[in-house]
Amino acid sequence: MNERLNAITMRLTEHLHSVITEFQVTENELRTALNFLTEVGKSREYQLLSDVLHVSIAVDNITHAANHDDKSTESNVEGPLYRDEAPIMSPPVNICSVEGTDDEILYVSGQVFSSEDGRPLANAVLDVWQANGKGDYENEDPTQPDYNLRGALLTDENGRYEFRTVVPAPYEIGKGGPVGEFLKEIDRHAWRPAHIHFKLSQAGYKSVTTMLFINDDPWIDNDSIGAVKESLILKIEECNDPKEMSSRGINRKFYTSEYDFILSPEKVSITKNKEEYSIR
Repeated sequence: MNERLNAITMRLTEHLHSVITEFQVTENELRTALNFLTEVGKSREYQLLSDVLHVSIAVDNITHAANHDDKSTESNVEGPLYRDEAPIMSPPVNICSVEGTDDEILYVSGQVFSSEDGRPLANAVLDVWQANGKGDYENEDPTQPDYNLRGALLTDENGRYEFRTVVPAPYEIGKGGPVGEFLKEIDRHAWRPAHIHFKLSQAGYKSVTTMLFINDDPWIDNDSIGAVKESLILKIEECNDPKEMSSRGINRKFYTSEYDFILSPEKVSITKNKEEYSIR
């Protein structure tokens, strides 16, 4: 028997029965709830439901709390729109295949460091994905090219990275789906502040999945999934300098931002004479 699963099931059942008794849930309400969960499954929105109930971020915090130190970059939820096998890109990296006339160009740069000794990490992998200037991800918007605003890049010998993209927009989640309708029924907004997702990995270091939020976004203090963390807010700055534009081969204003990621070494546990040792 799986004792942990059994204990969790028993406690969850107790809480469900308590809610049913407190609110005197009727048979019709139960059928409505079951039909809703069926539609969530058909629409493949269980991950989204977990997000809006703030379950995902709570579990993420618990999962990574023991592995996180005060120096390393905080983790965050992956979300339902990640895609494997993003194309590996060579410098100069531009993850935006198509830029609309209203899209604002953004250059994101920085370094990746080790939390152990502060040295820069060469050949660290950054897997990046985001919504466009209208708040749409490529895999939910048929007008965007395949893998638009997605890409993987490597840090250089000094741990540096840079990529060109567009300033993402805030967006409403669950548009037209059962989770979106559920939020309307309980009078909760469905807005997420603008953000960029990252997966970082490097041999010998703990991988980190996180997201960086655009500062001054109108929803930065009221994220529908409760995922904003102060350390993950990205400050962007406007540049109108003609020389800077010319050096980058563009003829309009753009934005820049810098953010340094910090990875923690992976600890390897070995057992010797029934005693456990941690090595790096």
